Amino acid sequence: MSAALRARPGVAFRVASGPVDELVLHGGGEVLRLPRSSEAAARIAVCARVLGRLAPLVPLAVPRPRLVGVTDDGEPFSAEARLSGVAVEKGLDAIAAGQRDGVLAALAAVGERQAREWGVPGDGEALVSPLTLLLDPRRGVLTGAVGWDLRLASP
Repeated sequence: MSAALRARPGVAFRVASGPVDELVLHGGGEVLRLPRSSEAAARIAVCARVLGRLAPLVPLAVPRPRLVGVTDDGEPFSAEARLSGVAVEKGLDAIAAGQRDGVLAALAAVGERQAREWGVPGDGEALVSPLTLLLDPRRGVLTGAVGWDLRLASP
């Protein structure tokens, strides 16, 4: 972990919630993601390669990870801008549901061939990812999608 923190001198990070197999740190308007397993390392690497290509297709803000180094254990870590909003925990109104459907349509529009060229793992024909949607509670609109775990799967 110290290699990741050395890459951001002077930034005070705090532990945030995230996947069990990742250490997620917030600070300085950034999110650092450090793997705790080989699966997490692979997921971080896929997101670093793919999300920049996928972001223009998705109608919400998408974190664009950049690999900025390796941990002391030789595993990659990424840094990304922290997106605004709070995690959606209840049902969506019609506008936010439409935004969510736009994200799902964007994923569906990426063909299997393209996803494989991008290095997305899996054995299906559709690009999928569980997501956490972020909401601006004052305006009631979605602001972003985080928690990407891109896979090819059967629809």
